[in-house]
Amino acid sequence: MKKYKLIANPAAGTHRSRHIAALVVELLGQRNIEFDLEFTAAPKHAAEIAVRSCKDFDAIVAIGGDGTVHEIAGAMLDCETPLGIGPAGSGNDLIKSLGIPNDVRAAVDCLVAGRTRTIDAGTINGLCFVNVVGIGFDAAVNHNSHGIRWPASGRFRYVMALITTLGTYSPLPLTVTLGGSTVTQDLFLLTIGNGTTCGGGFRLTPHAKLDDGLLDVTFVKPISVPRLLWHLPKVFQGTLDRVERYASMRQVTKLRIESTLPVPVHVDGEVYRGDTSRLDIEVIPKALKVIGKLYPG
Repeated sequence: MKKYKLIANPAAGTHRSRHIAALVVELLGQRNIEFDLEFTAAPKHAAEIAVRSCKDFDAIVAIGGDGTVHEIAGAMLDCETPLGIGPAGSGNDLIKSLGIPNDVRAAVDCLVAGRTRTIDAGTINGLCFVNVVGIGFDAAVNHNSHGIRWPASGRFRYVMALITTLGTYSPLPLTVTLGGSTVTQDLFLLTIGNGTTCGGGFRLTPHAKLDDGLLDVTFVKPISVPRLLWHLPKVFQGTLDRVERYASMRQVTKLRIESTLPVPVHVDGEVYRGDTSRLDIEVIPKALKVIGKLYPG
């Protein structure tokens, strides 16, 4: 009989995760599935639990948001035990690329079905990420969203943070090296995606695939507020690449970003607090075994 290790972050999803963890426990109990539930008590605790639990359980299940998944995934690279997800965050972006439903009951059905995939990950100055790195406006909005407690929904909270950020943000001069060329230019934002979405559904790297051995990079040039708001629906629709005057996309295995100014950066929705004067980003092919739908969509 399979045995699952459940790791729950009690602070995730504006503290919704305790309720969701209880529901996951109830649903697994109804299926007579053996499990062990442990709540995290501090930053990095989830990674510690995952490392010591990997060999004793058939799956490690992160109950939380993208930040919780980010921490646990970084501890499970090249581990044969698969990572499952009980969505309990405000954004829950990675599950969208994995085809895991946002509804907890449906997500548990997916978990119990146990279909595994091996996906890529990435590193930014040695720090692992599994979904997305945002640099510039995207990251500034993300940083500001952490101070907003209502609305709780990731997308609407992100939109509110976007509106409050518009009046204070200025494009940044960045030097980007990728594909054998180096370009220095002012950029509104630069997003590097292993997955397709961030901020609860903003599809800044809509063509990214988790298992293609590549990272998708989206460049957005400086853009006025009216034009940004006009084109914003295309971000939700995944058609930002049609705005050729402002946006362009590339696929790479690695890139370097340099700046002489402080740069806002987020990694899987978490504020990056390392050195931003030089950011080396690289894909790690076939790095993480996960439970999800074989073919999302």
